[in-house]
Amino acid sequence: MIGLKIMIKRFVVIALIVEVLPVAADEIITADTIVISANRDKQNIIDANESISVVSQDEVLLQGADTVADALQDAPSVLLVNDGTPGLKRVSIRGESAYRTLVMVDGQRITDQKTKSGAPLLINPFFIDQIEVVKGPAAVLYGSDAMGGAVNVITKKPSEDKLSTQVGLLYNGSDNAFSEYLNLSGTIENFSYALGLVNTDAQDLYISDREKIDNTSYRNKGVNAYLAWQATDDLKFEYKSEYFDVDAHTASSTGIPGYAEFRAHIPKWRRVKHSLGFELTELNDYVSSLKASVFMQQNDKEFNSSVTRQGPFVSVLNEEDSYGANLQAQFTLGKYFSLITGYDGERSQLKSNSFVGLGTKNINLHDRDFSQITHGLYVLLSTKFNEKFTLNTAVRYNKVDTEAGSSFINGIKIHGFADEVNEKAVLSAGLVYKPLANVSWRLNWSQGYRVPNIQEMYLYTFTGELQVGNPSLKPETSDNYEIGFKYEGDLITSDFTVFYSDADDYIETVERDDLFPGMNIPFRTFTYNNIASAKTYGADWSLQLNFDSFEPYLDISFIKRKYDTGSIETYNTGIPAVKGRTGIKYYPECNYGYLTLDFYARFASRVKQDNAGGISYFADDEYGGWTTLNLGAEYLFGDNEEYRIYGALANILDKNYQTSSLIHEPGRFIMAGVSASF
Repeated sequence: MIGLKIMIKRFVVIALIVEVLPVAADEIITADTIVISANRDKQNIIDANESISVVSQDEVLLQGADTVADALQDAPSVLLVNDGTPGLKRVSIRGESAYRTLVMVDGQRITDQKTKSGAPLLINPFFIDQIEVVKGPAAVLYGSDAMGGAVNVITKKPSEDKLSTQVGLLYNGSDNAFSEYLNLSGTIENFSYALGLVNTDAQDLYISDREKIDNTSYRNKGVNAYLAWQATDDLKFEYKSEYFDVDAHTASSTGIPGYAEFRAHIPKWRRVKHSLGFELTELNDYVSSLKASVFMQQNDKEFNSSVTRQGPFVSVLNEEDSYGANLQAQFTLGKYFSLITGYDGERSQLKSNSFVGLGTKNINLHDRDFSQITHGLYVLLSTKFNEKFTLNTAVRYNKVDTEAGSSFINGIKIHGFADEVNEKAVLSAGLVYKPLANVSWRLNWSQGYRVPNIQEMYLYTFTGELQVGNPSLKPETSDNYEIGFKYEGDLITSDFTVFYSDADDYIETVERDDLFPGMNIPFRTFTYNNIASAKTYGADWSLQLNFDSFEPYLDISFIKRKYDTGSIETYNTGIPAVKGRTGIKYYPECNYGYLTLDFYARFASRVKQDNAGGISYFADDEYGGWTTLNLGAEYLFGDNEEYRIYGALANILDKNYQTSSLIHEPGRFIMAGVSASF
C-alpha cells in the first residue's frame, strides 16, 4: 500500500508536467559560452588560457545524472572516484587523487578536514546553470587543494519573469532510484528570488546479471534559496542558502581481501551554508567592479561501519564549521590592461568523536579545538598586446595556519602537538593567441600547492585500519605546463590539450609497525609521510563533426603517471591510460518537436596499482579495461521546446566491470525522465 501511494504521487507529478507553459530552449556550449572560474570573472571560454570544460544544465538532465559527480563522467581528463559510498562519488582531474581536487559552489569552497576520499559533492544537481572544471593546478586562483584542478558549480540565477517554474522526475534503473525536483524563480521590481527542492530515493545497486548488492541504498535531499536586491543600477545585494543531506549505506562487491564483509551506514552527511554579499559595478573609469561576500558553512557527518561481522565496529561523528570572506576588485587600466585583485580568508574548526569496538577492548577517540585558518592575497593581470595576443599573469600569497587542539584516547590526553604555519607565493602565466574569432591557441604554466589537512597532520583515525597524523608534513607542490588549441567551425569543433605536471612532496599513507612499541595492536597501522614525487603527462581531445542531421563526436584522454617513492618507481598508479566517450548523434526530422538519438560507447583501458612499499591500504590491485555501449534519446516539444522526455538504455551488453577496488559499476539498466518549464 505504501509503495502504491508513492507511485500515485509520482504519477501526479508527471500529470502536472503536461499542463505547463512555454519557456526558453536548450543551452548549447559554444566559443561564446561565458565562464567564471578561469580568471574569477566573466569571459568567453575561447579566451581562457586555462584548460576548462563546461557542463550545462541541459547536459546534466540529458545524462540522467542524479549527482553532480555523475554529470562530469564524460569530461576529458576527469575520472569519477567511487569509494563505495553510493550517491557520493568524487572527482579526480588529470590523474590526481580526489582530495587534490578543489570543489566549490559559486566560487566558495567545500571544506572537509577529515576525509580519505576528498571533498564531498553535497550539492543539488538540479539547481545549477553550469558546472565548470578547471584542469591543472588552480592554486593561484583559489589557493590550497587545487593540485589537479577545480570544480566550480554555478547555481541557478533567477528568471526575469515574475514567476518561472521547472519541475521534473527522473528514474534510474541501476538502483531503482527516483529523483523529484522543483525550481522556482522570478524577478519582481528590484527583487529577484530562486528556490530549489530535490529528493532522491535509491534502492540497492544492480551490477551485471542483475546481481543485487545489498546495503547500497541511499537518499539525498536538498533545498536551495536565493534572494537579491538591486538597490541601484550599479549595486546589488545577494543572499544564498544551501542545505543538502545524505543517508547512505555502503558495501563492497569485489571481494577485496579484508573487505568482503565490509558494511557501513552514513545516517547523516549534511552540508548547510549561508552566504551574504554585494557587487558594485562601474564605480568610475578605472574601477570596473567591487564585490565582497561572507559565508558560514557546516559539514557534519555520522558514520557507522563493521569491517567483518565480528568487528571491528566503528562509529564516528565529525562536526566541522567554516567561516569565510572574499573581497575582490577589478580595474581597467587603459585600453590594454585589466587587473583583478582580492583577498580570500577562511577558518575551519573540527570536532570529532570516534568509537572502535574490538570485542574485549574498546577505544574511544575525542578530538577538540582543531582548526585551519587560510589567508590568500591574489593579483591577476591581463595584458592585451593587440587583438590577437593576450598575456595573463598572476601571483598569490598563501598563508595557512593549522592550530593543534587536543586529542584523547579512552580519556587519556595524547601528547601535545605544535601549531604549524605554512606560507608560499605561487605564480602562473598564460598566453592566448587568437588569429581568428573562432580559433585560439593557449600556452600556460601554473604552480600547484596543497597544505596537509587536520587529519593528515594530527588525528588518530580508524576506518578499519588506524591512521596516525604526522605534524611534520610539508605542503605538496607542483609545476604544470600545457599547450592547447580550440577551434569552432561550421563543420568541425575541436579542443585539444597536451600537458605535463611535475609534483613533489606527495603525502601518502605508509604502513608502520613501530607506532606503538610493546603493544599488541590487533589491526594494521598507518601514518602519513612526504614520500613521493609524481610526473604526469597526457593529452585530451574533444572533436565533433557537424552535419545536417548527424554529429559524430569523440572525447578522449591519455594520461601516464609515474610515482617515485625514492625506493620504488612505478607507472601503475591506479588510473587508466586511456578513457573516453565516442558516438554519433542523429537528428531525424519530426513534424512536431525536436528528437535526438545518441548511440555511444564509454571506454577505459586497464588499471593497475602497485602497493609501492606499503603506501596503500590494499594490496597490489588490477582490473581490466572496459567498453559499454549505450543508447540515449531526447524529445523536446512545445511552442518553445519547453517539454522534455528523455531516456537511455545504458550498458546494453551488460558489461561486468569496475572502476574502483571496492565496488562494481552498474550492469544493464534503463534511465527515463520528464521535465518541463513554465
